[in-house]
Amino acid sequence: MDFNRILNLFTLGGPMTIPLLIASVFSLAVIIEKTIFFYKNNDNNVRLIKRIEILVEEGDILSALNELKGKKGTNAKLLSAALAHNSENPSRLREVLQAVGEDEIKKMERHLPILDVIAMISPLLGLLGTVIGIISSFNILGTAAGAANPAQISSGIAAALISTALGLIIAIPTAIFYSYFAHKVERRAHQMNLNMVEIVDVVSSNRGESDVQNYS
Repeated sequence: MDFNRILNLFTLGGPMTIPLLIASVFSLAVIIEKTIFFYKNNDNNVRLIKRIEILVEEGDILSALNELKGKKGTNAKLLSAALAHNSENPSRLREVLQAVGEDEIKKMERHLPILDVIAMISPLLGLLGTVIGIISSFNILGTAAGAANPAQISSGIAAALISTALGLIIAIPTAIFYSYFAHKVERRAHQMNLNMVEIVDVVSSNRGESDVQNYS
C-alpha cells in the first residue's frame, strides 16, 4: 500500500482520523522509548552483586565503588548508594535504598500512563467517528428526498468503518505493550526489593550488624 492510498484512507475516515493518527504517533514514540530504556537498563547481572559482596567482605570499599563506575541499571545504583552510606546504621541505610528504589521505579513507569490512556480512548474515538459517519449518511438520505447518490451514502459508511478499524488497530497493540511494560516494571520492582535485602545484609554484616535480618 503506497503513501497516496494511505492518505486516501485517512481522508475517507473522516475527522476522527486526525486525533487517532496523533494518538498512534504518541503510542509508537512511547513504545520505542520504553523498549530502548529497558534494553539499556538490563538488570540481569547477578554476578555484579556477588563481586561487590566479595570486595565488601574484604573491606575494600574503594575498589567496590570503582567496580560500579560506568555501570548502568538499578542494581548498580543501589549498590553505589549502599556503599556511599556504608557507615550509616541499617535503618538509615534501608531508607536511602528505599528512596533510590522508588526513584528507579518512577523512571521505569515514566510515560506508561500515556499508553494506558491511548489504549482506552482510541476505541472511543473510533466509535465517535462511526457515529459521525452514520449521522452523515442519514443526513444525506434525509435531504435527498428519495434520490440519494449511493456514492455520497457510501462515503459516510466508509468513514464509520474506517474510524472504527483505526481505533481498534491503535488500541490493541497499545494495550498489549502497556501490559507487557507494566508487568516488566512489577517484576523488576520485586527483584529490586529482594536485592535490597541482600545489599543491606552485605553492607551491614561487614560492620558486624546483626539486626539486618529483620529487614523486609
